[in-house]
Amino acid sequence: MEQRVLRFETQAGVRIYSLPVEVFSQFYANVYLVVADSTICLIDTGSGHGNSNRDLLTGFAALQDQWGEKLSLAEVNQIILTHAHIDHFGGLPFVRQFTQAQTAIHIADRRVITNYDGRLRFASKALSRFLRHAGVSAAQHQHLMGMYLQNKEAFQTAPIEQTFEDGDRLCDLFDVVYTPGHCPGQVCLRLDEVLFSADHILARTAPHLAPEMITPGTGLEHYIWGLQQVARLDGIALTLGGHEQPIENLPKRLEQIFASNQRKIERISDLLKAQPQTVAQLSASMYRGLQGYDELLGIEKVGAFVEYLYLRGYVRPVNIAPDDDDRDPINVVYELF
Repeated sequence: MEQRVLRFETQAGVRIYSLPVEVFSQFYANVYLVVADSTICLIDTGSGHGNSNRDLLTGFAALQDQWGEKLSLAEVNQIILTHAHIDHFGGLPFVRQFTQAQTAIHIADRRVITNYDGRLRFASKALSRFLRHAGVSAAQHQHLMGMYLQNKEAFQTAPIEQTFEDGDRLCDLFDVVYTPGHCPGQVCLRLDEVLFSADHILARTAPHLAPEMITPGTGLEHYIWGLQQVARLDGIALTLGGHEQPIENLPKRLEQIFASNQRKIERISDLLKAQPQTVAQLSASMYRGLQGYDELLGIEKVGAFVEYLYLRGYVRPVNIAPDDDDRDPINVVYELF
């Protein structure tokens, strides 16, 4: 399917271009170029993998061909990263070959980019502990960890010149709405009546969630809080996500997401009511036939929902004895109570 550059304009006359880039094989993200008087801002940079950099250049070329906008990466004077996931920041070293624009990210995600190798090692150990906690087999553990680390070592630590927090105003254009859950430093950016929702709110699918026991600031608790933050916004006429199509009815989409989360909670509760299970067993029941990286994502997502239920006292582990030693528990079985 052909991916085309889309153009939007706010009521104040700010021009927005959506540049589709293939961040992984057959998986696309939206990079946004915002043009407002002297500010030429790039929101996210793609992954830097595969066709991503090529697609970014193709998108800039299409600005003139489709819209008569004579701009290149060299004219970009501000870069804003919506969150520190590789499909949104991995193209940063490539982009910085063309421009000396300062890069900004939420303070909670700064360490991912400025200390990338150290953060990767820390996150890998946390994921390994979670998978053992979740009840995967030794062979499955090795397989999933191998997939997690694949291609992640290609990115090198990069500088971040600016950080921001909830409520800050950037470039005298964007109001920051802090929306953690998918990522500790995930933000939405409001520009007039337009909301850049990054991966927090997508048109068709729900963003990936992982439990806080892997990374603080993620998880269902934070994600729901972030959705509530967005639900309080008035006057949003257009929502532009980090993937998929634009959203024209934000309240309706929020209702759908809240309902989807509730269905997952009820499904997990029903499965645990039938019999106690590990997170891995729950994932296999809920997401049958997942393979490759999707298998890891499924286990992490179920882990986030089980963690949410545990923190609210709806589920509890049944195979951790009071006299267990201090080693991290493995193959933890949960029950509904």
